[in-house]
Amino acid sequence: MSGQGWDGLIEDVLIVGAGQGGLSVSWFLTQAGIPHSVLDRGEIGHAWKAYRWDSFCLVTPNWSIVLPGHPYSGDDPGGFMPRDEFVEYLEDWARGFGAPVETGIDVTRVSRKGEIFVLTTDQGTRRSRHVVIATATHQHPRYPAAAADMPDDVLQLHAENYKNPDQAKPGAVLVVGTGQTGCQIAEDFLRAGRDVSMCVSRTGRLPRRYRGRDCIEWQRDMGTLDRTPDMLESPDRRFIGDPHLTGRDGGSTVSLRAFEARGARLLGRLSAVDGRVLNLAPDLQENLSHADAFAATVRQDIDEYIARVGLDAPPATAAELSDLTDPADPAAPVIDRLDLDAAGISTVVWATGFTYDFGWIDDLPVDAQGYPLTDEGESPLAGLFFCGLNWMTRRKSGILFGVADDAKAVAARIKRRREHTMEEVN
Repeated sequence: MSGQGWDGLIEDVLIVGAGQGGLSVSWFLTQAGIPHSVLDRGEIGHAWKAYRWDSFCLVTPNWSIVLPGHPYSGDDPGGFMPRDEFVEYLEDWARGFGAPVETGIDVTRVSRKGEIFVLTTDQGTRRSRHVVIATATHQHPRYPAAAADMPDDVLQLHAENYKNPDQAKPGAVLVVGTGQTGCQIAEDFLRAGRDVSMCVSRTGRLPRRYRGRDCIEWQRDMGTLDRTPDMLESPDRRFIGDPHLTGRDGGSTVSLRAFEARGARLLGRLSAVDGRVLNLAPDLQENLSHADAFAATVRQDIDEYIARVGLDAPPATAAELSDLTDPADPAAPVIDRLDLDAAGISTVVWATGFTYDFGWIDDLPVDAQGYPLTDEGESPLAGLFFCGLNWMTRRKSGILFGVADDAKAVAARIKRRREHTMEEVN
């Protein structure tokens, strides 16, 4: 699905990004008969193909795939699609409604001249009355300052570029960051029989299943996924790492202490690199306790919800409670320095998250965190819209379960704006 832009031609709607956000807006615009094009620097689902590892699976169940016109209808609603299967799902969906996707077009700048947006791309200039940015929130890999001081002979990979354990050099592997991504990558290396060390960050843990249901199903029913940004303690809470969770092999609870029992060396946060020695923060037990407390709170919230609504739910099983742990040993020695050579570490995987950058959109109104200001996806910059941003309207905005709702609102606003413009012209 590719096309050719024309310098000078003013198009009606241009969507930047052919992932689930951009394609969802495209679906609604197609149903409304509104001409548009979807531009992507790669192919459909480019980020899923290029920036996920080989064993990656969705962490939300298949039933939560409710993309417009193509909700999941297979025979494994409680399963978790592998990466390649999900990319194929996106491609089939786009093909099914004839999404006007133009691949291999890298949009490098969006500016506005009068009432028209000018998109600078590597294939020429495009002009449009409306633009939808659907490039998501996690755009650029983030590295800590310590990465620049790592010895040259240590191979460094960011999670964005990690594919499988064969990329690592012989020897031990250090995974820095233990959000969802770091834990899943560490699992990859443990299964491959590698010696793994993990710099543990402060992240919560979600029980995969509890009292007969998946945690995402509980979140849906309890309204957790419908929380709005104003309900957060502070705006920067929109960008914290997601709790530990995995969908691999049918899904399971992720426990850092279980990793330790399987041979992983758990360490505090990496604070600095001094030659060939890692300086570590003394916060390991604190971070482990935080994950435990988070899981306990989730279970308590579910218990209280069940009691409040009078739900007939089974008691928790031993398997559902398998991640419960004993309190941390306060006498456990604190490792504050680790010699790379003594530990045999030859590869570091930075699972330290991503950042966003919307500086390529001229005069974009943003909040104190540099995040686009929107009202149901509509920017104060008239004619500019967003879809797929994390916490754009609700907690579920940035996940497969919620993107359709936001896309529908964006498409409706574009439709109203077009009609209003036409009325003014007439």
